[in-house]
Amino acid sequence: MDSLDENEALEDRLDRLESEVETLRRTIRATDDGDVETALRPRFEAVAGELQAVLAESNGGHGVIDTRTGGTITPLAADPDDVSLADIAHALANLTRFTGHGAAFYSVARHAVHVSHEVEARGGSPDAIRWGLLHDATEAYLADVPAPVKQSLPGYTRAEAELATVVREAFDIALSSADERLVDAADGDVGRYELAVHFPDSGHEKPALEYESADLERDPGVDDDELFLRRARELGYE
Repeated sequence: MDSLDENEALEDRLDRLESEVETLRRTIRATDDGDVETALRPRFEAVAGELQAVLAESNGGHGVIDTRTGGTITPLAADPDDVSLADIAHALANLTRFTGHGAAFYSVARHAVHVSHEVEARGGSPDAIRWGLLHDATEAYLADVPAPVKQSLPGYTRAEAELATVVREAFDIALSSADERLVDAADGDVGRYELAVHFPDSGHEKPALEYESADLERDPGVDDDELFLRRARELGYE
């Protein structure tokens, strides 16, 4: 395809996007305020994702990032072969929960280990337990975004979901809808427990957990990336 044809194809895609945005505008006007998020969020994300693709295509494609083990990965168009357990462990061990505002350093890696144990304590399947460990693996390549920001950041949720699919393929994880609900519930409860621990004066309720909360305490003798990798080995990953 020559440059003229490429430009025409991009213009056609932008025209379709413009038409979709206008359709969304009309739909918003006809939708009760309380239903807008539920009804339109998937379509907003689809439009944002397509716009990201158009912008990337017009600029030579999505960019790559360097990884700890010496490779590269394209977060917005990832290949399962580029996903590395060592890279995920290292990155998540250096990312903090609550954008660093907790009472003490508490990594996403440690949170993930705790969630995997909580899923196991609730009777989760082997794949659910593994996904409990890897459910935040996308943050190793996209970084962590606070939930209130994520909800209003067009395209991030879609990018995160697409990368999560790649991660599951890379680690051969097959989830049923029941598995997904269990991991989401465990993640939510562990997250609320962490909030109560790290922000004790903010009135957060501390839910009861099935798994002992020892992993919330940081062991200075064990680096968080090694804690993550040790749990991964327990679950059959090398």
